[in-house]
Amino acid sequence: MTPRPPSGAAVDYGAPADPPADPPADPPADPPAAEADTTHAPAHPHRESTLRALVTGCGIGALLAAGNVYTGLKTAFIDGGSITAALIGFMLFSTFKRLGRTPYGALENNITQTTAASAAIMGFVAGLPGPIPALALLGHTFPGWATALFGAAIGMVGIFAATLLRDKLIVEDALPFPTGRATAELIETMYAERATALRRARLLGGAALVAFAVTWFRDGRPALFPQAIGFGGAIAGFATASLTLGVSVSPLVLSTGAMVGLRMAASMALGATIAYAGIAPWLLQRGIVHEAGFGPLSSWLVWPALGLLVAGSFLPLLLEGGVFVRSVRDLAGLFGRGRADDRAAAARPRGLPLLLLASVAVIVVVGRGSFGIHPLISVAGLALALVLANVAGRSSGETDIGPVGAIGTLGQFVFGGKGHAVSMVSGWISMGTASQTSQTLWAFRAGQRLGASPRAQVGAQILGAVLGVLVVVPVYVVVVRSYGLGTEAMPAPSALSWKATAEAVGGGMAALPPYGPAAGGLGLGVGVVLTLLGRARFGRFIPSPAAMGMAMLLPQSLSFAAFVGAAAMAAARRLRPSFDEQSAMAVAAGGIAGESLMGVLIAILIATGVLQGAP
Repeated sequence: MTPRPPSGAAVDYGAPADPPADPPADPPADPPAAEADTTHAPAHPHRESTLRALVTGCGIGALLAAGNVYTGLKTAFIDGGSITAALIGFMLFSTFKRLGRTPYGALENNITQTTAASAAIMGFVAGLPGPIPALALLGHTFPGWATALFGAAIGMVGIFAATLLRDKLIVEDALPFPTGRATAELIETMYAERATALRRARLLGGAALVAFAVTWFRDGRPALFPQAIGFGGAIAGFATASLTLGVSVSPLVLSTGAMVGLRMAASMALGATIAYAGIAPWLLQRGIVHEAGFGPLSSWLVWPALGLLVAGSFLPLLLEGGVFVRSVRDLAGLFGRGRADDRAAAARPRGLPLLLLASVAVIVVVGRGSFGIHPLISVAGLALALVLANVAGRSSGETDIGPVGAIGTLGQFVFGGKGHAVSMVSGWISMGTASQTSQTLWAFRAGQRLGASPRAQVGAQILGAVLGVLVVVPVYVVVVRSYGLGTEAMPAPSALSWKATAEAVGGGMAALPPYGPAAGGLGLGVGVVLTLLGRARFGRFIPSPAAMGMAMLLPQSLSFAAFVGAAAMAAARRLRPSFDEQSAMAVAAGGIAGESLMGVLIAILIATGVLQGAP
């Protein structure tokens, strides 16, 4: 589920989301005059890619990237980073005015958020919440340097694809890319209403400090808070604690629920309750699963979850056939000659084509040497990735949903007969390329509204991607050593989904547990019905199958905590109308950042022996 709120702060790259109940109409053929292309505009009189803007973006991006490794493995959601980075950059230079001789301008802030957001998503581009831990669960391990090189190369391919698509999707078709537009509007508002912007930034900082403290006193020493508040009692003779029933004491999950909204969070609570209060006791009574607990139960529940996720992922794309048609049309004219070529070239640094060739070479060589992928399969995977990146770019522009989870799954299906490693690495190439393409296009959209230089933004994207991959790989190693994989403390829901898909497409029915195929088929059928009903006028009252499926891959206590967070935020906004959506998203982003960063710090302390005992 990829419920991207108007603020664009939360992204789930583990599974795609339902589309809006009312699909957007075809975009206008010509861009509005107020937002005309600025590629050939005269040089802006204000500074843009300054050292302080880039350094600030790198600092914020490193923190977001590290935190997103923890967040992605725990919930499959991440903070996309653009809103958070813009607020923090503004607050930093507004508070410490002596950091520069001249005021920190809007275009500098745009470069800061572009760099930071590019770094923030590199955990997903490098495959760390999904394919890499899924391969580890299947017994495949790879050197960190290979993962970093491969992930960085995929990021470069995605950036290049976005520069090709920029002219068509942003300039000619004027697609809204709501996250990019919201980021630009925030930056404009901050410089027009400084007091309001500082208030939101302080809300973000305050929420982060509270989350910091709660996480330390839950996972650190002294341990004052439990991992979860259990419901107590038993179901069918099994203690509710062994069925993971309760409410997690997690600021991150509470904030995630607040960010994704009440419908999605309620869908998660429903899916988790059906799975752990209904299906799990039945599995244990029948002896299909022999032991209560998250790990044993999730190994079976992943199959109905996979059916729901597939229905919630692919069916909306099929129903939105216009996206595919327009994407094919885009590809047909992408390399056409004329003014569009001039604009596309102007958006690219001169060395980007050479960087692309080097990246393709890295994918082929590292794929063969470290992952055991035949060079022809790597090339075929790249070709598929570029086609699907175009689909992700147009979908992101029209609906603000980048269906990268579905794209990764499709890559697995296409190469499923070649073995687990081949199918997952191929899906990783598609997912990572699409993720970076969508993020770069969101940044381009914000930059176009602000009058930014596309070349400057591409440079910031590349810098952020390189920095991000250098951060996320060692952080991943530390987090996994400290918290484990597929545990109640670190569920790794995306990894479980990737692993199940690889087993289903590569191992056949014999590889599935008892009643697994039937459960997957039932989940698929229920998901289809819910997806179709969700497109009706009353669709806002229909549960999201993707959200329900993802919840089955999490402990029930986490999903219920997300619902509590969403309900609390909805109540707060209703009781206090002045608490607008931007302020709410700032609080949620602070909660996510606070726990994720403290979680990484605790993992480091455990790994170095400073803090004893696993959380």
